[in-house]
This record gives sequence, structure tokens and C-alpha cells, in this order.
Amino acid sequence: MDANNVYDTAIIGGGLAGLCLSIQLAKKGTRVILFEKESYPFHKVCGEYISMESWPFLKSLGVPLESLQLPAINKLVVSAPDGFLLEAQLDTGGFGISRYTLDALLKNIAVQEGVRVEEKCKVAEVNFLEESFTIHTAKGVFYSLVCCGSYGKKSNLDVKWKRDFTNHTLRKLNQYTGIKYHIEIDFPVDTIALHNFKNGYCGISKIEGNRYCLCYLTHTHNLRDNDQSVEKMEE
Repeated sequence: MDANNVYDTAIIGGGLAGLCLSIQLAKKGTRVILFEKESYPFHKVCGEYISMESWPFLKSLGVPLESLQLPAINKLVVSAPDGFLLEAQLDTGGFGISRYTLDALLKNIAVQEGVRVEEKCKVAEVNFLEESFTIHTAKGVFYSLVCCGSYGKKSNLDVKWKRDFTNHTLRKLNQYTGIKYHIEIDFPVDTIALHNFKNGYCGISKIEGNRYCLCYLTHTHNLRDNDQSVEKMEE
């Protein structure tokens, strides 16, 4: 066993949950390794609106939120398929930041705190034996006393372990398709809009820079009915 590959905690998945946990553990003196199958920075399908309730927590991790000049969002617009419009003030409000930026910032903070971040490293198998975990990856074998899965709900590991929800609800998990764009439009900086349409909805809100996040969710049959073409579906 290579001592350099032995850790207190291993985290599989480097999204917001995995990165935040790794930073918190490292700040407590825990020896942490995190595995991410992609390479930072990268885009993720996400509405990219974050409630102000998360601001103090992200600051405590070391994210320099004030210096990023992020848009403050405190107004909501919701439309119905028939054109009915609802407008409201958001008491707590939120701010906009892309996952491309936020995840990369958290990854850099994790590394600064001493977390070993293995990018482009997919985990193939995890075994528990004699009070420790053995983790088989594309970059070798690693060992940890604790192993945390923060990889979402349709992982190759869950399928391999034959977890119940992969057998009973996998079809349901595949019923919707999410699409995201970063666009430049003339739209209020302080507003998030949610437009409902048949079998889905679309959200628009400001993120960093001059861009807006446009993200929508629609039933998968809309994509199937258009030859699996997003461009054709959106016409």
C-alpha cells in the first residue's frame, strides 16, 4: 500500500457538495482526496441563481464574493402558458454566478487548503474491507477511512452496486432534459424570470460579466419527437 495514496476521507464527485465538504474537512486538519471525472473549469446545467442564505457560508469557505461584483437579484417574474404574469419581490433574494466560475474557485480554495484534487479521474469501483475503503480509479488505487459519494443520482457506481432506485426509478429520472445557455440580452439585472410552457419551464437570470443564464427543463419526448436534435426542438 502506497502511503501517499492513503487518506482520512475520499470524496467522489467535485460539484458544489463535494468541493464544499472537502474544504470544510481540510480546514479541520483532515487529509482529503477528491475525485472529479471532468477538468476544471467546466460548464454544468444549472439555473445559476443562489439564495442569499448561502452567501455567509460561501464566504466562510474563502470565496471572494464581494470582489466578483455579482448581480443582486430581488425580483421574481413568473409566466403561465396562457400568458398570465405574476410579479413579486423576493424578501431574501439571491445572486447569480456561473458554475463554470464558482466550481473552479472552490476547487482552487480546496487545493490551497491541502485537498488533493484528482481531475479527469473517474472512479470505477469502491470496496470496504477491514475498516477502510479501497477506491479504484483511472489513476490508480487509493485508500481512505471514510468515503463520501457526491456524484449525483445516476452514477456508474450506483448501477454497479444495484441500488434499488436505479432499478425502480431510472426511467423516471430520464423523463426530463435540461439545456443551458449563456447569452447577452437586454433584461433587468435584479430579476429572475420563470416562464412555464407545456411540459417544461425556462428560467432567465443575470450571472457574472455581461452574461445571463438561460436554462430550461422539458419532457424528453419533446427531444425524441424532434430526432434528438436540440436545435430542431427549439424552433
